[in-house]
Formats: sequence, structure tokens, C-alpha cells
Amino acid sequence: MLLPELPEAEATGRVKAIYDEIKRLGGVPMVALIFRHFATHEGVLEWLWDAVGPAWKSGRLQETAWRIARGARVHPVARIHRPALRAWGVDGAAEGEIRDVLVAYNRANPENMLTILCALRLMDGAHATDKPAKRDWTPPAAGVLVPMVDVRTMPSEVSDVLDLVAAPGEPGQPRVVQSLYRHFGHHPAFLAAAVTLVRQRFDDGSIDRAVAGIHTAMSSEADQLVRTLSAGRCPQPAIAEVCRRFSSAVIPQMIVVGRLLEDAMPK
Repeated sequence: MLLPELPEAEATGRVKAIYDEIKRLGGVPMVALIFRHFATHEGVLEWLWDAVGPAWKSGRLQETAWRIARGARVHPVARIHRPALRAWGVDGAAEGEIRDVLVAYNRANPENMLTILCALRLMDGAHATDKPAKRDWTPPAAGVLVPMVDVRTMPSEVSDVLDLVAAPGEPGQPRVVQSLYRHFGHHPAFLAAAVTLVRQRFDDGSIDRAVAGIHTAMSSEADQLVRTLSAGRCPQPAIAEVCRRFSSAVIPQMIVVGRLLEDAMPK
């Protein structure tokens, strides 16, 4: 069972407008799984954006999140050399596609994590005590990404590799197949190699250690950001369970994974 989501192609009305703002202000060409999941719960994405959107429009949230992600201490994986990429069927164009995916997700995941931490605090009753500083901000330009493989129709060998890194759900709860990996499904040999590299860091505990540091820093910044944010009652308070799961493990893990893979790519 997979986490429900509303694909971008199926979004309409206010949800589509929010999707478009997330992409523009985030400097990315895609909408993250957590937001696509929120859109399946009536009113939740709208509530989130009304509350946290102002921090995105000023750029303060994104810049803070990117700074924390860049400063995280990570244990690198082996360098991926260009001849190996070619042997895996990754030509020059495909190498550029992979690099573009990593750049985009290394922007998106930090800003998404800080957003969810702010949302959790607002659900717990935090409210504005300070006026937000007004500032002009221009987001970075978003590129174009190769599409994700469809989890409903992807080949079994791709599904089996994704199972090695998919976030398992609690008993009876859906598992999460992270979007970053799904873009690599068009190049199964590269996907298998990338998963093999990062699995080593999951197994030796270094990803968990990096996640702990990221979570501490992001939580401290969320405490500061919510002082300038206000929200009414969340229309679906039970969404807090998914927020806690994503902000404590799923998203910070992908912040580390994205950084590891981008650093490992040929220069």
C-alpha cells in the first residue's frame, strides 16, 4: 500500500495554484510528495499554504533551510566515475538529467522539511508574536526534470530496487516511495548503483547521525519562524501523524541522500 497523492497533472483550482506557487518560490520544477499527499485531504494544503506561504514569499524559509542543509555533516559515498556511468547506460544527456534531479531535490527537501516543522507547531497552537520583515526576494530559476516512473506500472526490477530504500510504514500504514529515486527509474542500472551506495550509509548509521543534526537545527529555526506565522485550526488534525513521520525521518534522510549523490557525481 502506497501513500495516497494527487499528481500535478490532476490538480485543479486552488490546489493547482498552490502547486504552481510552490514550484516558483521553491525554484524547482516539481511538487513534493508530502504536498501531493496533503492535497488528498480536503482543505489541508490550502490551510498549510495560507499559514506558511508568507514565509516562502519572503524567501526567508527557503534560504534558512538551504543553509542548514549545506552545513550538515555527512559521510561521503564512493565517487561515481564517468566511465562507470557510461557502462550503466547513462550517456551525456542522461547524466545531465540525473544532475538536474539532484539539484532540484536538494533545494526542495530542506524547504519542505522546515515547512512541515512549522506546520506542526501551528497545529500545536503556536501563533504570531512578531511582525514578519518585508523584503524583496527572487527565487532561483527552476529547470525541467525527466518524469518520475509511475509506481503503479513500473517494471518489477525497478520496484524491487526501490523497496530497498522505501520508507516502511507502520503496521497497516502505507509505505513511502520517495520521489527522488523514482526519477532514476528510467536508468535502472544507475538506480541500483545509487541505492547500493546510500544503503551503506544507512547501514553504518551515518545517515541517522546526519539526520539528527539536521532535525535539531531545523527545529530551532522553526521555533523562530512560527513567531511570524498565524493559522486557524487545521481542517484535518490527524495529518499531524504524517507530518511527524516525514519531518523526523523521510525528508531529512532524503536531504542527506541527495547531498551524498550530488557530491558523488562526476565534476
